[in-house]
Amino acid sequence: MQEFIKINRDSSIIPTPAVGAFSDILISKGGTTILTEVPEMFGAETILMNRCRDEETFRRTVKLINGFKEYFTSHNQTIYENPSPGNIKGGISTLEDKFLGCTQKSGSSPVCGVLEYGERVREKGLNLLSAPGNDLVAATALAVSGAQIVLFTTGRGTPFATLVPAMKISSNSKLAGYKAGWIDFNAGEMVETKTKDQVAMELFQYVLRVASGKKVKSEEAGFHDLAIFKQGVTL
Repeated sequence: MQEFIKINRDSSIIPTPAVGAFSDILISKGGTTILTEVPEMFGAETILMNRCRDEETFRRTVKLINGFKEYFTSHNQTIYENPSPGNIKGGISTLEDKFLGCTQKSGSSPVCGVLEYGERVREKGLNLLSAPGNDLVAATALAVSGAQIVLFTTGRGTPFATLVPAMKISSNSKLAGYKAGWIDFNAGEMVETKTKDQVAMELFQYVLRVASGKKVKSEEAGFHDLAIFKQGVTL
């Protein structure tokens, strides 16, 4: 099968290794994943650059990162902001925590493609997409680029939806229980009774069910949101 899956942002550190392992499983079976929210890559971008499959992909990755930094500075925005209050409450203490969490969600596969905002995915394997850190703007951009499912990891919970199924992956079992109407998959078991590989395989099986027609919680609630890149600055 060939599924285009988007991997998105998280304010916690527990689900990201499992999502990265899931990405590697899907790619090993001929699938495609897309990583975005470029500002979340700042500070850990060399990890992705070192995994580029060839020199041209490396050059495009460098352009992706530098282009977004220039976008910020052109609007008089600082490139490296402190973690937001929500990040801090969710357990993030430094920007390095946040950046490394983003790159972990890409697994260990080579970077095979780099996409501009609004560009459709063409390369199988791991792709990077130019889009901001805003959750809904990034999710919309990924749907436009060809993502058929969004994987959204969360440490605090969020009800947002998008144009395609947006699967919410919780970082802990308490959140999964407290917000059962929002959370689709609990990755918190990774620090309780299961290994990273076990959780990743269970996530893979769950994604297959969603790809086969199972509705995620936001779809069951009838939510479908959309947001595009606006003029000015979007963080």
